Amino acid sequence: MKKQGLSGIITRTDSHWIIVCDFDGTISCADVTDTLMEKLGHPDWQLLEKRWINAEIGSRECLSGQISLLDASRQQIDACLDQIKIDPEFCRFARWAKAEAIPLYVVSDGLDYAIERILRNNNIAGLPVIANHLEQVSDRGWRISFPHFSPDCQYASGTCKCRVAKMLNYDEFIAIGDGRSDFCVASIADHVLAKKSLLTHCQKAGIPHTPFNSFREAQACLERLVAKESRLIPSQEIS
Repeated sequence: MKKQGLSGIITRTDSHWIIVCDFDGTISCADVTDTLMEKLGHPDWQLLEKRWINAEIGSRECLSGQISLLDASRQQIDACLDQIKIDPEFCRFARWAKAEAIPLYVVSDGLDYAIERILRNNNIAGLPVIANHLEQVSDRGWRISFPHFSPDCQYASGTCKCRVAKMLNYDEFIAIGDGRSDFCVASIADHVLAKKSLLTHCQKAGIPHTPFNSFREAQACLERLVAKESRLIPSQEIS
Protein backbone atom coordinates (compact mmCIF):
# COMPACT_ATOMS: atom_id res chain seq x y z
CA MET A 1 0.00 0.00 0.00
CA LYS A 2 1.40 3.36 -1.02
CA LYS A 3 1.72 6.04 1.63
CA GLN A 4 -0.03 9.29 0.81
CA GLY A 5 0.73 12.79 2.00
CA LEU A 6 -1.91 15.21 3.22
CA SER A 7 -1.73 17.24 0.01
CA GLY A 8 -3.08 14.23 -1.88
CA ILE A 9 -6.18 13.75 0.26
CA ILE A 10 -7.33 17.24 1.29
CA THR A 11 -10.69 17.94 -0.34
CA ARG A 12 -11.79 21.51 -0.97
CA THR A 13 -15.49 22.41 -1.09
CA ASP A 14 -17.58 25.50 -0.33
CA SER A 15 -18.34 24.16 3.15
CA HIS A 16 -17.13 26.20 6.13
CA TRP A 17 -16.97 23.00 8.18
CA ILE A 18 -14.83 19.92 8.41
CA ILE A 19 -15.25 16.84 10.55
CA VAL A 20 -12.18 15.10 11.99
CA CYS A 21 -13.21 11.71 13.32
CA ASP A 22 -11.26 9.15 15.31
CA PHE A 23 -11.56 5.47 14.33
CA ASP A 24 -10.65 3.04 17.13
CA GLY A 25 -13.45 2.89 19.67
CA THR A 26 -15.28 5.71 17.89
CA ILE A 27 -16.17 4.33 14.45
CA SER A 28 -15.07 0.79 15.30
CA CYS A 29 -16.57 -1.04 18.24
CA ALA A 30 -13.16 -2.28 19.40
CA ASP A 31 -9.60 -1.00 19.41
CA VAL A 32 -8.14 -2.53 16.25
CA THR A 33 -4.50 -2.64 17.31
CA ASP A 34 -5.35 -4.20 20.67
CA THR A 35 -7.49 -6.82 18.90
CA LEU A 36 -4.66 -7.74 16.53
CA MET A 37 -2.15 -7.94 19.37
CA GLU A 38 -4.44 -10.04 21.58
CA LYS A 39 -4.96 -12.61 18.81
CA LEU A 40 -1.71 -12.50 16.85
CA GLY A 41 0.97 -10.80 18.95
CA HIS A 42 3.58 -11.87 21.48
CA PRO A 43 2.26 -11.38 25.05
CA ASP A 44 4.95 -8.78 25.75
CA TRP A 45 2.79 -6.25 23.88
CA GLN A 46 0.88 -5.81 27.14
CA LEU A 47 4.01 -4.55 28.91
CA LEU A 48 4.29 -1.76 26.38
CA GLU A 49 0.59 -1.01 26.77
CA LYS A 50 1.01 -0.62 30.52
CA ARG A 51 3.95 1.75 30.05
CA TRP A 52 1.85 3.85 27.66
CA ILE A 53 -1.13 3.91 30.05
CA ASN A 54 1.23 5.05 32.81
CA ALA A 55 2.56 7.82 30.53
CA GLU A 56 6.08 6.35 30.65
CA ILE A 57 6.23 6.28 26.83
CA GLY A 58 4.31 7.96 24.02
CA SER A 59 2.04 6.15 21.63
CA ARG A 60 4.64 6.24 18.84
CA GLU A 61 7.14 4.24 20.89
CA CYS A 62 4.39 1.96 22.15
CA LEU A 63 3.04 1.20 18.68
CA SER A 64 6.49 0.64 17.16
CA GLY A 65 7.26 -1.96 19.81
CA GLN A 66 3.88 -3.63 19.63
CA ILE A 67 3.76 -3.98 15.84
CA SER A 68 7.24 -5.53 15.89
CA LEU A 69 5.72 -8.23 18.11
CA LEU A 70 3.07 -9.20 15.56
CA ASP A 71 3.60 -12.73 14.21
CA ALA A 72 1.03 -13.27 11.49
CA SER A 73 0.53 -13.74 7.77
CA ARG A 74 -1.45 -11.21 5.77
CA GLN A 75 -4.26 -13.76 5.55
CA GLN A 76 -4.37 -13.99 9.36
CA ILE A 77 -4.33 -10.20 9.70
CA ASP A 78 -7.17 -9.87 7.20
CA ALA A 79 -9.23 -12.61 8.86
CA CYS A 80 -8.90 -10.82 12.19
CA LEU A 81 -9.81 -7.43 10.72
CA ASP A 82 -12.82 -8.92 8.98
CA GLN A 83 -14.35 -9.77 12.37
CA ILE A 84 -14.23 -6.19 13.67
CA LYS A 85 -17.56 -4.40 13.73
CA ILE A 86 -18.28 -0.69 13.39
CA ASP A 87 -21.06 1.54 14.67
CA PRO A 88 -23.97 0.54 12.41
CA GLU A 89 -25.01 4.21 12.10
CA PHE A 90 -21.65 5.39 10.75
CA CYS A 91 -22.44 4.56 7.11
CA ARG A 92 -25.57 6.73 7.27
CA PHE A 93 -23.55 9.49 8.96
CA ALA A 94 -20.91 9.39 6.20
CA ARG A 95 -23.61 9.60 3.52
CA TRP A 96 -25.15 12.60 5.29
CA ALA A 97 -21.79 14.43 5.43
CA LYS A 98 -21.26 13.77 1.73
CA ALA A 99 -24.76 15.02 0.87
CA GLU A 100 -24.08 18.20 2.89
CA ALA A 101 -20.69 18.62 1.18
CA ILE A 102 -18.97 18.59 4.59
CA PRO A 103 -15.52 17.01 4.31
CA LEU A 104 -15.22 14.04 6.68
CA TYR A 105 -11.71 12.87 7.54
CA VAL A 106 -10.86 9.73 9.47
CA VAL A 107 -7.82 10.78 11.50
CA SER A 108 -6.42 8.03 13.68
CA ASP A 109 -3.41 7.04 15.74
CA GLY A 110 -4.14 3.53 14.48
CA LEU A 111 -3.25 1.59 11.34
CA ASP A 112 -4.11 2.79 7.84
CA TYR A 113 -4.32 -0.68 6.28
CA ALA A 114 -6.68 -1.90 8.99
CA ILE A 115 -8.96 1.15 8.82
CA GLU A 116 -9.24 1.06 5.04
CA ARG A 117 -10.05 -2.67 4.98
CA ILE A 118 -12.69 -2.37 7.69
CA LEU A 119 -14.33 0.57 5.90
CA ARG A 120 -14.37 -1.39 2.62
CA ASN A 121 -15.90 -4.36 4.43
CA ASN A 122 -18.76 -2.05 5.38
CA ASN A 123 -19.19 -0.64 1.86
CA ILE A 124 -17.81 2.76 2.84
CA ALA A 125 -15.63 4.18 0.09
CA GLY A 126 -13.95 7.48 -0.61
CA LEU A 127 -13.27 8.69 2.92
CA PRO A 128 -9.81 10.17 3.41
CA VAL A 129 -7.88 8.14 6.01
CA ILE A 130 -4.96 9.80 7.80
CA ALA A 131 -3.22 7.30 10.07
CA ASN A 132 0.00 5.43 10.81
CA HIS A 133 1.33 3.29 7.97
CA LEU A 134 1.37 -0.50 8.42
CA GLU A 135 3.79 -2.42 6.21
CA GLN A 136 4.50 -6.12 5.82
CA VAL A 137 8.26 -6.80 5.86
CA SER A 138 8.34 -10.62 5.75
CA ASP A 139 5.93 -13.55 5.57
CA ARG A 140 4.92 -12.99 9.19
CA GLY A 141 6.65 -9.74 10.11
CA TRP A 142 5.28 -6.19 10.21
CA ARG A 143 6.43 -2.66 10.94
CA ILE A 144 4.83 0.73 11.38
CA SER A 145 5.88 4.19 10.21
CA PHE A 146 4.51 7.61 11.10
CA PRO A 147 4.02 9.94 8.11
CA HIS A 148 1.83 12.31 10.16
CA PHE A 149 3.76 12.69 13.40
CA SER A 150 5.01 15.93 14.88
CA PRO A 151 8.19 16.16 16.98
CA ASP A 152 6.35 18.73 19.10
CA CYS A 153 3.31 16.54 19.76
CA GLN A 154 2.29 16.85 23.40
CA TYR A 155 1.38 13.15 23.62
CA ALA A 156 4.16 11.80 21.34
CA SER A 157 1.45 10.35 19.11
CA GLY A 158 2.14 8.54 15.86
CA THR A 159 -0.45 10.70 14.12
CA CYS A 160 -0.54 14.20 15.60
CA LYS A 161 -4.19 15.14 15.18
CA CYS A 162 -3.54 18.79 16.03
CA ARG A 163 -0.99 19.03 13.20
CA VAL A 164 -3.39 17.37 10.78
CA ALA A 165 -6.33 19.57 11.79
CA LYS A 166 -4.31 22.76 11.37
CA MET A 167 -3.16 21.69 7.92
CA LEU A 168 -6.77 21.06 6.85
CA ASN A 169 -7.46 24.73 7.67
CA TYR A 170 -11.23 25.20 7.57
CA ASP A 171 -13.35 27.83 9.32
CA GLU A 172 -15.43 25.50 11.51
CA PHE A 173 -13.87 22.35 12.91
CA ILE A 174 -15.69 19.49 14.63
CA ALA A 175 -13.72 16.73 16.40
CA ILE A 176 -15.28 13.35 17.16
CA GLY A 177 -13.50 10.89 19.43
CA ASP A 178 -13.31 8.74 22.51
CA GLY A 179 -9.83 8.62 23.99
CA ARG A 180 -6.41 9.99 24.83
CA SER A 181 -5.28 10.50 21.24
CA ASP A 182 -8.14 13.02 20.92
CA PHE A 183 -7.32 15.12 24.00
CA CYS A 184 -5.08 17.63 22.25
CA VAL A 185 -7.19 18.11 19.12
CA ALA A 186 -10.29 18.59 21.27
CA SER A 187 -8.71 21.73 22.74
CA ILE A 188 -8.52 23.45 19.33
CA ALA A 189 -11.85 22.28 17.88
CA ASP A 190 -14.86 24.60 17.62
CA HIS A 191 -16.89 21.79 19.16
CA VAL A 192 -16.30 18.19 20.23
CA LEU A 193 -18.50 15.12 20.12
CA ALA A 194 -17.12 12.97 22.90
CA LYS A 195 -17.55 9.67 24.66
CA LYS A 196 -15.60 7.51 27.15
CA SER A 197 -12.39 9.10 28.44
CA LEU A 198 -12.56 12.01 26.00
CA LEU A 199 -15.91 12.98 27.51
CA THR A 200 -14.39 13.01 30.99
CA HIS A 201 -11.46 15.08 29.72
CA CYS A 202 -13.76 17.66 28.08
CA GLN A 203 -15.83 17.96 31.25
CA LYS A 204 -12.75 18.52 33.42
CA ALA A 205 -11.08 20.91 30.98
CA GLY A 206 -14.20 22.96 30.24
CA ILE A 207 -14.05 22.17 26.51
CA PRO A 208 -17.30 22.80 24.59
CA HIS A 209 -18.67 19.36 23.81
CA THR A 210 -21.68 17.14 23.31
CA PRO A 211 -21.81 13.58 24.69
CA PHE A 212 -22.77 10.92 22.18
CA ASN A 213 -23.05 7.14 22.08
CA SER A 214 -23.89 6.45 18.43
CA PHE A 215 -23.47 8.19 15.10
CA ARG A 216 -27.22 8.67 14.93
CA GLU A 217 -26.81 11.02 17.91
CA ALA A 218 -23.71 12.57 16.32
CA GLN A 219 -25.59 13.33 13.11
CA ALA A 220 -28.51 14.91 14.96
CA CYS A 221 -26.12 17.16 16.87
CA LEU A 222 -24.21 18.24 13.78
CA GLU A 223 -27.39 18.94 11.87
CA ARG A 224 -28.27 21.48 14.56
CA LEU A 225 -24.79 23.00 14.62
CA VAL A 226 -24.48 23.33 10.85
CA ALA A 227 -27.94 24.88 10.62
CA LYS A 228 -26.80 27.80 12.77
CA GLU A 229 -24.56 29.06 9.94
CA SER A 230 -22.26 30.78 12.41
CA ARG A 231 -19.50 30.02 14.85
CA LEU A 232 -20.48 28.32 18.07
CA ILE A 233 -20.89 30.27 21.27
CA PRO A 234 -18.73 28.35 23.79
CA SER A 235 -20.75 26.31 26.27
CA GLN A 236 -20.25 23.27 28.40
CA GLU A 237 -22.72 21.08 26.52
CA ILE A 238 -25.27 21.30 23.76
CA SER A 239 -28.29 19.07 24.31
